[in-house]
Amino acid sequence: MDDESEVQEYQQMDHEGVNGAFVDDLIGGGTVGPKVVDLGCGTAAIPVLLCQRLSEIEVLGVDCSVEMLEAARIEIELGSVTGRVFLEHADCKVLDGFQDDAADTVISNTMLHHVAEPERVIAQAIRILAPGGRLFLRDLARPASEAEVEGLVDLHAAGESDYGRQLLRQSLHAALTVDEAVDILAGFGVPSEAVRMTSDRHWTVDWIKTN
Repeated sequence: MDDESEVQEYQQMDHEGVNGAFVDDLIGGGTVGPKVVDLGCGTAAIPVLLCQRLSEIEVLGVDCSVEMLEAARIEIELGSVTGRVFLEHADCKVLDGFQDDAADTVISNTMLHHVAEPERVIAQAIRILAPGGRLFLRDLARPASEAEVEGLVDLHAAGESDYGRQLLRQSLHAALTVDEAVDILAGFGVPSEAVRMTSDRHWTVDWIKTN
């Protein structure tokens, strides 16, 4: 989202429940940080929530949208986590400026379906993750039929604008199936049991890098 009006539309959508569930599941599932990298951080809602919940961590949020990062700077200040959440304008498929094994935890929430080659993002996420570090990625799962897509749009975007409903519809169509996610992650040594459906529309991988 490189257009200011699109970012404003996005911010007006109700992400509170989804973001809260992500942070709850991340914290409840194991160790987090102290150095966390959030790929596709958007407006930094999750980094802000994480730092408000966990006093010992710092989060580097990475996004390719300048407009998103500008909105994120405001959210960081409003969330009183300045000096603990940092922002980087970068392509998550490349991350040339990031050292290997630099992060204790790498996270991403519903970003992979925006990328034509999600395996490139996953490769970078694993590269920058230190041995013993935790990979926690969540994304939408593509339904098997148009009827299922429309059912999820009606259920989860009933109160949203036409833009918000269409954004969810397009995102569901663009998402990987769970089997596709499992196949991609297997190529990086992530076992199938680390990938599971965690809601009616999300799959999550929660995995510790062994070496």
